[in-house]
Amino acid sequence: METKEIILNGKALYTPKGAAREYAAVGCNFYNGCPHDCLYCYLKRGVLSKTLGKTEVSLKKCFADENDALFVFKHECEKHIDHLRKTGIFFSFSTDPMLRKTCMLTLEAAKFALQCGIPVKILTKCANVPLSANIILNDIEKEKRPLLAIGFTLTGRDDMEPYADPNAERIDSMKRLKEHGFRTFASIEPIIDFNSSFRMIEQSAKFCDLFKIGLRSGVKNDYYNADECAFFIGRVTGLCEKEGFKVYWKKSIHDYVQKNMAADNFEKALQCSENFVGMDYNLFT
Repeated sequence: METKEIILNGKALYTPKGAAREYAAVGCNFYNGCPHDCLYCYLKRGVLSKTLGKTEVSLKKCFADENDALFVFKHECEKHIDHLRKTGIFFSFSTDPMLRKTCMLTLEAAKFALQCGIPVKILTKCANVPLSANIILNDIEKEKRPLLAIGFTLTGRDDMEPYADPNAERIDSMKRLKEHGFRTFASIEPIIDFNSSFRMIEQSAKFCDLFKIGLRSGVKNDYYNADECAFFIGRVTGLCEKEGFKVYWKKSIHDYVQKNMAADNFEKALQCSENFVGMDYNLFT
């Protein structure tokens, strides 16, 4: 008997679509806007850019205040708890969840989810996470720690992320988190240039559990060089075999390979390692 897919469409929790679905089955957005002002940000394009792409951070209008947002989040978690224990919750697609303005609500929500046995993934460009993460662990059971995965977006291009913490500081934070028993992951997306992205993977390989790797959206097809892409795939393959981390190649990589290379050969290359995983790979098992 086929199981019906559960689609969430709450104020706090929802089921992502498109490229966002490659990051999580369930997302949580409390805020809109991000001060990092990254030059490649996909939220700066399209009809919602004035809301989602702004540099000022504001609570979503559906919430009266932060207390209301947390109340709604808890209610939606309890309503869908069995589903969420399987999928986990991802923070956040519409802002950086670890900004000074956003982190306290993120951490309170994450703490509640962990206490309910719901896995949590947090993706950020902020380097303050090791200290902040301790806040939510002080009053929960030690065995819940493996249910919290913290990830960093790593492009290696500080020049295109003018108001975010430097990539090197994010990598140092990841190292400290891993040493304290957290699950870790990295978003190697967008790839601005292959050398910078590989350098980020190489520098964080020993303390990153999972890399999600994808190309830049909204650029012309000739933005990338096919030979450089092939070389990059080969280098990542060799490194993951050596270090044992997992790699998820996003759809944008597969699409580029199929369009610009000897698709059969490179599609096999994108599937050749036991360390290559699918979209729904469970980081918590």
